[in-house]
Amino acid sequence: MKSCHPLAGVVRWVNERDLAIGVRLVAPAAPGPEGDGWIRADRLPERVPDLIALLAERSCSGHRTAAAAFLAIDVGRQVLCFASVSAYLTGRAPQLAADRFWVRHDENGRVVEAAFRQGAAAVLAGDPMSARPGVLPVRGDRELDEWFVAGAVAVLEPVVEAVRAHTRFGARAQWDRISDAPFEALLRGAEEVGADQAGAWRRAHRIASCLNRDRKRVELRQRPFPLALAGRPGHRPERTFLVRAGCCFYYRFADTMCAGCPINDDDSREQALRAAHEPTALAARD
Repeated sequence: MKSCHPLAGVVRWVNERDLAIGVRLVAPAAPGPEGDGWIRADRLPERVPDLIALLAERSCSGHRTAAAAFLAIDVGRQVLCFASVSAYLTGRAPQLAADRFWVRHDENGRVVEAAFRQGAAAVLAGDPMSARPGVLPVRGDRELDEWFVAGAVAVLEPVVEAVRAHTRFGARAQWDRISDAPFEALLRGAEEVGADQAGAWRRAHRIASCLNRDRKRVELRQRPFPLALAGRPGHRPERTFLVRAGCCFYYRFADTMCAGCPINDDDSREQALRAAHEPTALAARD
């Protein structure tokens, strides 16, 4: 039976597309999502040492600082990406609470999927779902963003502190990596539906700035990298990519840099993005 939860439709839509987001809805009476590797968010801080060790061994060639960066990036993505893209595309967002939210890690320690229990959600005033029990109508996009990001901060703060206590990777550095998530989600979402990417960037910036609502956590050093790509529609020749706020240190153990890395130079960035996204380059790789 399909759920009639306000977010059920966008969950299905997201999971059917290549947005680097995987999310599940957990039934109200279920103990949690089915399968192995799931950790409820209020228990995630105590699992940080195990996850750092697994990441260092399986994904980061023994580099603990990279493992800490990977964990911050992955957890931030799973907590913030779905809520951000849902708020942006539908005007609806889940209430994020540590005792009703789970993340799943794979055999390499990467946090690859999220789940949240069906329950409270916020929608824009006038939404047909606004009269349903457990649904909070809000006055506009700004109030919606502030509402779900406040929940995200409450989920993420204990994890950030646990990573800081267990490694040398500081809280500010972690929040910088976490703040990339709304940009990542909205640029992909806008690309998928053909929406204005400059508008998506502005909304993502506002969502990320909500991380600072109660105190300063992030500097928002992200920048857009628009690039005209061969093979794109004539009315949308450019695609905007994200230059991230911080490095994940992948280059320390791999023979390459990420295209979005802030310490990469723009010529190398353009070359990598063309190789990944232009049809001739993709055909040559195939």
